[in-house]
Amino acid sequence: MGDILKVLAISFLIMAAITAAGNYYYGAGGCMQVINVSENSINNDRFIAVTNAYDDRLEFSYVLREAAMNDDYYISYTITADGNTLEFSGRQLRENVTVKEPVMIIVPRQSSSLYEMEMLVEDMQGNAVHRSTIRIGPQAQ
Repeated sequence: MGDILKVLAISFLIMAAITAAGNYYYGAGGCMQVINVSENSINNDRFIAVTNAYDDRLEFSYVLREAAMNDDYYISYTITADGNTLEFSGRQLRENVTVKEPVMIIVPRQSSSLYEMEMLVEDMQGNAVHRSTIRIGPQAQ
């Protein structure tokens, strides 16, 4: 019985490590990306957050899950680098957001910095339809 418990405990630890590692993506330029989606809005989340990291820039895209969700949306976001605010947007109207024309924000990048993007997307009635935080930094962080 003791050996079975040891095998189960080790299996559990391995599965926990794999699950934790699933939140990280190692991309271009040796960066690490972590995406957190708010649990409060996960049931009605209309967007998928996609990030492309290049040596000179970061491209944050928020793509609609379905073409039937094409609409106008309000976005609010904050981008920080190493804890300093790079960009802050108040509530901005983005018209005609479609699957082929997602919400996209591009910022210059220095490969040694840690970036964080906080995004809130609301429908025209003011309901939150996406809320996420994305962290991108050097692989060592």
